[in-house]
Amino acid sequence: MSKSFQTLNFLPAGKFKIDLVPGVTKTNFFTICYGALTTIGLLTFISYSTNYVLLENLAYERGQIGTIVGNLQVIAEIVLLSIFLPIGLIADKIGRRQVYSFGMLTMGLAYFLYPLATGIGELTVYRVIYAIGMGSATGMLGTVTADYPQNHTRGKMIAVTGILNATGVIIVSLFFARLPKNFADMGFDQITAGKYAMWVVAGMCVITALVVAFGLQKGTPTEEQKKIPYLQQLKSGWAEGRNPRIQLVYASAFVARADLVIIGTFLVLWGTMAGKDMGMTTAEAQSAARLVFVTSSMSALVASPIIGYLIDKVDRIKAVSVCMAVAAAGYLSMFFVDDVLAAEARPLFVLLGVGHQCAFFAATTLLGQEAPKVKRGAIVGVFNLAGAAGILISTGIGGRIYDSIDPSAPFILIGFCNIAVSLFALYVNRIAPSSSQTQQQ
Repeated sequence: MSKSFQTLNFLPAGKFKIDLVPGVTKTNFFTICYGALTTIGLLTFISYSTNYVLLENLAYERGQIGTIVGNLQVIAEIVLLSIFLPIGLIADKIGRRQVYSFGMLTMGLAYFLYPLATGIGELTVYRVIYAIGMGSATGMLGTVTADYPQNHTRGKMIAVTGILNATGVIIVSLFFARLPKNFADMGFDQITAGKYAMWVVAGMCVITALVVAFGLQKGTPTEEQKKIPYLQQLKSGWAEGRNPRIQLVYASAFVARADLVIIGTFLVLWGTMAGKDMGMTTAEAQSAARLVFVTSSMSALVASPIIGYLIDKVDRIKAVSVCMAVAAAGYLSMFFVDDVLAAEARPLFVLLGVGHQCAFFAATTLLGQEAPKVKRGAIVGVFNLAGAAGILISTGIGGRIYDSIDPSAPFILIGFCNIAVSLFALYVNRIAPSSSQTQQQ
C-alpha cells in the first residue's frame, strides 16, 4: 500500500500546513471542516431553544429556570454517559460517517419536536433524543479530527477545526438565535416564532447529516480494529487510564467539555433573564443575550490559530497546565460582572472565550498525541465519558447555585476545577513527562 499522503497549505512557504495520514483525501478533510463548522454551532442552539420553550411555551418563573435548565442538562449527560463508549466502539467497527450522520439526523428530530412540548415531561424526552444525536455527532467529530492529521501537525488541525467550531457558534448566535425575533417582527406570535426558528435549525441538521454521510472517509482508519473483539476494545480504553498522561487526558476532558457547556447554558440564560428584567419580550431578550455569547465566541475564534500554533511548539503536558490556568482566569473573572449586558463587561467575556478555547485545544491535542491509533475509538469514548461526567456535575450543581447564589456561581465553580487540572498537569509532567518519541508520533 502506498505511503503517500496529502498536505494542505494554509499560508505561503508551508508556514501553516496540515499533513494528512495516508488514505485521507482533501474531500474527506473539507467534509470534516464543514462538520466542524455546523455541528458545534447547531448544538449550542439547544440553550436558546430550552430557555425559549421554558419561558414562552411553558411559562416557568425566573426563580425556577436555572434549576430546570441544570436538571435537563444532567439528564442529557446521563444519556451521554451511557452511549459514548458504545458509539466509539461501533464507529471503530462500522465507520465514522454512518454514526456521524445518524447523530445529526437525530439532533434534527429533537429540534423539530422541541417546540411541540406541552410539559416538562415531554421536553425531557425530547432532550434525551437530542442527547443521543449530540453524543453521536460530537463523538465522531472528535474522533475524525484525531484520525485525519499526522501527529506533528495535529495542533494545527485542531486549530482549523476550532476556528470553524467558533465560526459556526458565531453564525448560529448572530443569525439563527435572532430568528424568533425576525419571525415575531413578521407578525407571528411568540410561540409560533420560536417554533419556526427551531424547525429551521432542524433542517440545517439534516443537511449536515447528508454532507458527512457522503463526504467522510469510508470504512475505519485501520483494518486491525475490525479484528479486535468488542469487549477487548472496551477494556482497552479503561486500561490505558493506568498511564498518568492518559489520566491527564481524561481529567482535561472533564473540565474542557464542561467549560463550553457552562458558557452555552448559563451565559445565554444570564443574558436572557437580564433582558427580561429590563422588560423585553423573550425573543428580544434572547436577541440581546446572543451578543454576550458572540463576544466570548469571537474571542475564541481570533485566538484559535495562535493557540494551535503555540501548542505545537511546546510540550503538550505543560501546555495543558498553562491553558487550564488561562481558562481558570476567564471563569473566575465572572465574579466581577455586575450587569451581563453592559459594555464594560465585554473584556471579561473576551478572556472567558480565550480561556475555554485554550482548555479545549489543550485537552484535544493531548488526546490525539497519547491515544494509540488502534485503540483511539475506545479512548475517545472514555474521553467523552469524562467530559460528560464533568458536564453532569457542573451543570447539576451549577443550576442550583445559579438560582440560589448568583448567576456567576457556575462559572466560579468551573474556574476552580480548571485550577485543579492545571496543578495535576504539573504533577504529571514531573512523574511521567512526554518522551521525545511520543511527541513526534
